[in-house]
Amino acid sequence: MRSISYRMLIGVVILIVLLLVIIILVTASLLMSTGNPPEGELSGIYGIVSSLESVLAGIITTLAAWIDYIASQIQKLAGIV
Repeated sequence: MRSISYRMLIGVVILIVLLLVIIILVTASLLMSTGNPPEGELSGIYGIVSSLESVLAGIITTLAAWIDYIASQIQKLAGIV
């Protein structure tokens, strides 16, 4: 019974990742299709690279914050602090 729930969890994670990839591809195609972007925005490949770079930076920052939080909780539980 537990293997079914693990399979479902893996399937849901894969589905979420695929949806994020589709959203990124749609966003990239919209960036490439704009011929005259608003001031301050980049079009084409530069816009894709810039947007992907900011998304990855946000993901890395969030992961670092979670790792820091988990490490502090482990320290509290271990009685180190």
